[in-house]
Amino acid sequence: MIHPVQKLILREAQLLDDMQLDDWLALYTDDATYWVPIDETADPLKESSIIYDNRLRLAMRVEQIMRQNRVAQNPGSNTLRMVSNIDIEDIDAQTASARFALLLTEVRSGDWRQKGLGETRLFPGHCKLVCKKVGDTWKIQQKTIVLLSRKQPIVGLSFLL
Repeated sequence: MIHPVQKLILREAQLLDDMQLDDWLALYTDDATYWVPIDETADPLKESSIIYDNRLRLAMRVEQIMRQNRVAQNPGSNTLRMVSNIDIEDIDAQTASARFALLLTEVRSGDWRQKGLGETRLFPGHCKLVCKKVGDTWKIQQKTIVLLSRKQPIVGLSFLL
Protein backbone atom coordinates (compact mmCIF):
# COMPACT_ATOMS: atom_id res chain seq x y z
CA MET A 1 0.00 0.00 0.00
CA ILE A 2 1.35 3.41 -0.99
CA HIS A 3 1.34 6.13 1.67
CA PRO A 4 -0.75 9.17 0.55
CA VAL A 5 2.30 11.40 0.96
CA GLN A 6 4.24 9.21 -1.50
CA LYS A 7 1.39 9.67 -3.97
CA LEU A 8 1.60 13.43 -3.34
CA ILE A 9 5.35 13.45 -4.06
CA LEU A 10 4.90 11.55 -7.33
CA ARG A 11 1.91 13.70 -8.35
CA GLU A 12 3.87 16.88 -7.75
CA ALA A 13 6.74 15.66 -9.98
CA GLN A 14 4.29 14.72 -12.74
CA LEU A 15 2.49 18.07 -12.62
CA LEU A 16 5.78 19.97 -12.82
CA ASP A 17 7.00 17.88 -15.76
CA ASP A 18 3.65 18.32 -17.53
CA MET A 19 3.69 22.11 -16.85
CA GLN A 20 0.34 21.92 -15.08
CA LEU A 21 1.49 24.59 -12.67
CA ASP A 22 -1.93 25.78 -11.49
CA ASP A 23 -2.67 22.23 -10.36
CA TRP A 24 0.85 22.01 -8.89
CA LEU A 25 0.28 25.18 -6.84
CA ALA A 26 -2.95 23.70 -5.47
CA LEU A 27 -0.83 20.98 -3.80
CA TYR A 28 0.53 23.61 -1.37
CA THR A 29 -1.10 24.90 1.80
CA ASP A 30 -1.88 28.61 2.13
CA ASP A 31 1.00 28.98 4.62
CA ALA A 32 3.48 26.97 2.56
CA THR A 33 7.18 27.74 2.20
CA TYR A 34 9.45 26.63 -0.64
CA TRP A 35 13.15 26.80 0.06
CA VAL A 36 16.20 26.10 -2.09
CA PRO A 37 19.06 26.90 0.30
CA ILE A 38 22.71 27.62 -0.29
CA ASP A 39 23.35 26.49 3.30
CA GLU A 40 20.64 24.19 4.60
CA THR A 41 21.64 24.89 8.21
CA ALA A 42 21.15 28.67 7.80
CA ASP A 43 18.05 30.62 8.74
CA PRO A 44 16.40 31.49 5.39
CA LEU A 45 15.04 34.70 6.91
CA LYS A 46 18.54 35.91 7.79
CA GLU A 47 20.83 34.37 5.17
CA SER A 48 20.80 34.30 1.36
CA SER A 49 19.06 31.46 -0.41
CA ILE A 50 18.75 30.40 -4.02
CA ILE A 51 14.97 30.58 -3.53
CA TYR A 52 12.88 31.21 -0.43
CA ASP A 53 9.23 31.71 -1.33
CA ASN A 54 5.92 31.70 0.42
CA ARG A 55 2.72 30.64 -1.35
CA LEU A 56 2.08 34.14 -2.72
CA ARG A 57 5.51 34.22 -4.37
CA LEU A 58 4.93 30.72 -5.74
CA ALA A 59 1.66 31.96 -7.26
CA MET A 60 3.56 34.87 -8.84
CA ARG A 61 6.10 32.45 -10.36
CA VAL A 62 3.28 30.33 -11.78
CA GLU A 63 1.62 33.43 -13.23
CA GLN A 64 4.85 34.56 -14.89
CA ILE A 65 5.67 31.15 -16.33
CA MET A 66 2.17 30.28 -17.49
CA ARG A 67 0.71 33.59 -18.68
CA GLN A 68 3.50 36.08 -19.32
CA ASN A 69 5.93 36.20 -22.22
CA ARG A 70 9.32 35.55 -20.65
CA VAL A 71 12.48 35.55 -22.70
CA ALA A 72 14.10 33.25 -20.17
CA GLN A 73 11.51 30.56 -20.99
CA ASN A 74 11.17 31.07 -24.75
CA PRO A 75 11.50 28.27 -25.77
CA GLY A 76 10.28 26.65 -22.59
CA SER A 77 12.18 24.01 -20.65
CA ASN A 78 11.30 20.35 -20.97
CA THR A 79 11.91 18.62 -17.67
CA LEU A 80 11.93 15.13 -16.24
CA ARG A 81 12.00 14.49 -12.51
CA MET A 82 13.17 11.15 -11.19
CA VAL A 83 12.23 10.58 -7.55
CA SER A 84 13.64 7.76 -5.41
CA ASN A 85 14.52 6.70 -1.87
CA ILE A 86 11.28 8.07 -0.46
CA ASP A 87 11.22 7.91 3.34
CA ILE A 88 8.03 9.01 5.08
CA GLU A 89 7.50 9.51 8.78
CA ASP A 90 4.08 10.15 10.26
CA ILE A 91 4.37 12.83 12.90
CA ASP A 92 0.71 12.58 13.87
CA ALA A 93 -2.61 11.89 12.12
CA GLN A 94 -2.55 15.30 10.39
CA THR A 95 1.16 15.80 9.71
CA ALA A 96 3.91 13.79 8.01
CA SER A 97 7.45 14.46 6.91
CA ALA A 98 9.20 12.99 3.91
CA ARG A 99 12.67 12.90 2.46
CA PHE A 100 13.56 11.76 -1.04
CA ALA A 101 16.22 11.96 -3.72
CA LEU A 102 15.55 13.98 -6.86
CA LEU A 103 17.27 14.04 -10.21
CA LEU A 104 15.86 16.79 -12.39
CA THR A 105 16.82 16.84 -16.07
CA GLU A 106 16.19 20.01 -18.08
CA VAL A 107 16.44 20.45 -21.85
CA ARG A 108 15.58 23.58 -23.82
CA SER A 109 15.36 23.54 -27.58
CA GLY A 110 17.96 25.55 -29.46
CA ASP A 111 21.15 25.29 -31.40
CA TRP A 112 24.83 26.29 -31.21
CA ARG A 113 24.03 29.98 -31.77
CA GLN A 114 22.05 30.22 -28.51
CA LYS A 115 24.28 29.78 -25.45
CA GLY A 116 22.91 27.14 -23.13
CA LEU A 117 20.08 26.08 -25.40
CA GLY A 118 20.10 22.58 -26.77
CA GLU A 119 22.06 21.38 -23.74
CA THR A 120 20.93 18.86 -21.18
CA ARG A 121 21.34 20.05 -17.60
CA LEU A 122 21.10 17.90 -14.48
CA PHE A 123 20.03 19.09 -11.02
CA PRO A 124 20.54 16.30 -8.45
CA GLY A 125 19.47 16.88 -4.87
CA HIS A 126 17.63 15.85 -1.75
CA CYS A 127 14.16 17.07 -0.90
CA LYS A 128 12.45 17.38 2.44
CA LEU A 129 8.74 17.92 2.85
CA VAL A 130 6.41 18.63 5.70
CA CYS A 131 2.90 17.67 4.66
CA LYS A 132 -0.36 18.52 6.32
CA LYS A 133 -3.74 16.90 5.95
CA VAL A 134 -6.31 19.50 4.90
CA GLY A 135 -9.74 17.87 5.00
CA ASP A 136 -9.22 14.56 3.22
CA THR A 137 -6.29 15.81 1.15
CA TRP A 138 -2.57 15.87 1.93
CA LYS A 139 -0.83 19.12 1.00
CA ILE A 140 2.73 20.40 1.11
CA GLN A 141 3.36 22.86 3.93
CA GLN A 142 7.16 23.09 3.63
CA LYS A 143 9.43 21.99 0.81
CA THR A 144 13.20 22.19 0.93
CA ILE A 145 15.31 21.26 -2.09
CA VAL A 146 18.99 20.85 -1.29
CA LEU A 147 20.81 20.81 -4.62
CA LEU A 148 24.15 19.03 -4.69
CA SER A 149 25.48 21.90 -6.81
CA ARG A 150 24.08 24.60 -4.49
CA LYS A 151 27.47 26.21 -3.89
CA GLN A 152 28.28 26.44 -7.62
CA PRO A 153 26.94 29.16 -9.92
CA ILE A 154 23.48 28.24 -11.18
CA VAL A 155 22.81 29.99 -14.49
CA GLY A 156 19.41 30.46 -16.09
CA LEU A 157 17.26 28.89 -13.39
CA SER A 158 14.02 30.15 -14.93
CA PHE A 159 11.74 27.19 -14.20
CA LEU A 160 10.39 25.56 -11.05
CA LEU A 161 12.64 22.93 -9.51
